[in-house]
Amino acid sequence: MMQKLKIKCHYPDMPRPVKAHGSDSGLDLTLIKVIVKRDNIYFFDTGISVEPPAGYYTELYPRSSIYKHDFIMTNSIGIIDNGYRGILYLPMRYLGNGDGKAEAESLIGTRVGQLVLKRLEAFEIDIVEDLSESERGEGGFGSSGS
Repeated sequence: MMQKLKIKCHYPDMPRPVKAHGSDSGLDLTLIKVIVKRDNIYFFDTGISVEPPAGYYTELYPRSSIYKHDFIMTNSIGIIDNGYRGILYLPMRYLGNGDGKAEAESLIGTRVGQLVLKRLEAFEIDIVEDLSESERGEGGFGSSGS
C-alpha cells in the first residue's frame, strides 16, 4: 500500500514540494525566506510542515547543487520526528568569502533541500557489560585504509 505524507504549505502561492523525477528518493524543497541565526548561520525556511504516516518519519538533506553557493547543512541530516508539526528549516552555514546573507537571499525561490520519507524501525536497548567480538573490533577512523 502506498504511504501518504501530509504536507501543509504555510505561504500562499509558494512552490509545492515535488520530485523532479518519479524515481527520485526525495521531494525537492524551495527556499521561501532566510532567517539569520548568527554569523554565517542561516535557517532556510522551506515553508512546509509535515505529518508522516504512522511508523514513519522524515529526513532533510541539502540538494547536491548547494555546493555551488558555498553552503553546507550545519547538522548534515535533519531528522524530523513523526510528531513534529512545525515549519521545516534547513540550518545552513556559509563557507564562502562573500556576503553570506546576500548569497542566501539570492537562493530564494530555488530548490535547496530534499525531504525523504523513512520507515521508523522500533527497537529496544539492552545495556550490557561486553559486546561480542567482530573481525573489525574497535578499529575506526581510517583503520581499514585510505
